[in-house]
Amino acid sequence: MGIKDVRRNTIIERAIKLFCENSIMEIKIKDVAEACNIGEATFYRYFSRRRALVMACALKLSERMCELFEDDLGGTGFDRLSRFYYRFYEIFGDHAEYYRFLSEFDAYCLNKDITDLDQYSDNLDVFKERFVAAYKAGLEDGSVRKVWDLDLFYYSTTHAMLSLCKKLATESHIVRQDDLTDKRQEVRLVIEVILNSLKNA
Repeated sequence: MGIKDVRRNTIIERAIKLFCENSIMEIKIKDVAEACNIGEATFYRYFSRRRALVMACALKLSERMCELFEDDLGGTGFDRLSRFYYRFYEIFGDHAEYYRFLSEFDAYCLNKDITDLDQYSDNLDVFKERFVAAYKAGLEDGSVRKVWDLDLFYYSTTHAMLSLCKKLATESHIVRQDDLTDKRQEVRLVIEVILNSLKNA
């Protein structure tokens, strides 16, 4: 990795920290440049515009989350699926700011009408590949029951998990009902519902 790549990576890492602590919409190029101890003109040597930086940060975070979802292949297929879904819970507990970033990134893409998301989408396909591999292993070892539409099951459950985690990580207490449950336990409960529907009793 050359010096330019190292510096570019430093800018991305510091921008991720700023975006996660504050808001994608609030943070300006000036803020990122100051956090990196560089001038704005220097920033533009690495990123042609702010949008390019936001996209680079989203790609970096998707890669990081993909690493967190890596499957160690141990145990039954159901064990692997359990670890897959419980990664949502672990990340929520350890890195809720990732979900806040994802929530804001969705809004940013809609607001800026960003459609060139092929590389970002490719990163997301890795999650499905790991789910499918664990599911197939579970069918073979008898620990998982067959679902009637695997694509529908995968997308419905992962969208539900992501939506819940993003909502709980982003929204503060608005109404009194928000204080009635522990947020992490809400995530855990949904995971258990999903796993109970997969487990071959």
